[in-house]
Amino acid sequence: MDSTQIAVSLGGLVLIGFTLWFFFGKGGAPAAKGSTAARYSCPMHPWVVSNDPAANCSICGMKLVRDDSGEK
Repeated sequence: MDSTQIAVSLGGLVLIGFTLWFFFGKGGAPAAKGSTAARYSCPMHPWVVSNDPAANCSICGMKLVRDDSGEK
């Protein structure tokens, strides 16, 4: 392998790592079961969650809606 192939391969690995971190690494710890705090999520990007009812999606800018899927 020459230096160009190594540089391109390392760049690809860095890009894959950044993409995985962006979509899966920023979610934080999940809320404890039975928690009374409301969760709000984006209808188009359900992994974007917040406890703030006035928050917007960091990807598309849509207003987050209350997520009642885990509460019973």
